[in-house]
Amino acid sequence: MSDINPYDYIPQPSVGVLYDPPARPHVDLAGTTAVVIDAIRATTTIVSALAAGATEVVPYLTDEDVHAEAARRPAGSVVTCGERLGERIEGLDLNNSPPLMTPEAVGGRSLLLTTTNGTRAILAARPADTVLVAAFANRTAVARQVAEAGRRTVLLSAGTVGTVSCEDTLVAGACIEALADAEGGEGFHLEDSAQVALMAWQAGRDRLEAILRETWGGAFILGLGLDDDLAACGRVDTTDVVPEVRGDPPVIRAG
Repeated sequence: MSDINPYDYIPQPSVGVLYDPPARPHVDLAGTTAVVIDAIRATTTIVSALAAGATEVVPYLTDEDVHAEAARRPAGSVVTCGERLGERIEGLDLNNSPPLMTPEAVGGRSLLLTTTNGTRAILAARPADTVLVAAFANRTAVARQVAEAGRRTVLLSAGTVGTVSCEDTLVAGACIEALADAEGGEGFHLEDSAQVALMAWQAGRDRLEAILRETWGGAFILGLGLDDDLAACGRVDTTDVVPEVRGDPPVIRAG
């Protein structure tokens, strides 16, 4: 049984969801479009930064890496940004906060970013042929790009400190719903994992704000007094910006 490849049997192109962060090393992303989701807050921050005019977002595992890269860049050309367990890392310019991603703060500059969950997930997705970044804010634009690529797609949840994330599941479901309405999207087969995310989104979209406040990640952010961050993370279809991860070392730019 261990030698069976399910994708020899699942009609293609298909879309599925990887919910569990510890499962990432066991998933073959070669030949796929990977869509990374960390709804509260990293992927919303990345989308917001690029929409506000940042030239790029560069993901890092550690704040030491961020400081080292900032030291190599010309003065004034970068903004450093990062958090651990929701709070700004001392010595970095900004927290991982979507409302802080304004044209005044990041326009025309590179954002060097490290976060608890999201940047790790982005770096883990690099074996895919294409890596996109999704949030509620750009779910329809992401779905259009997935449909245009026309290949097997894995929606990859960053999770919350190594566990399954409700809010990431809802973003995945929102993207899957939008995929059905995108040109060419009707030809995608929904894997079982995608069906689960779609049903979760359809059941919860009318009370999205309340659900986000009840999730582990949402409640944690509220406990830090970051109500505006959570509100920003729950806004749907506010931009057509689709961040794409390219290169080695990876850089995220608007596709």
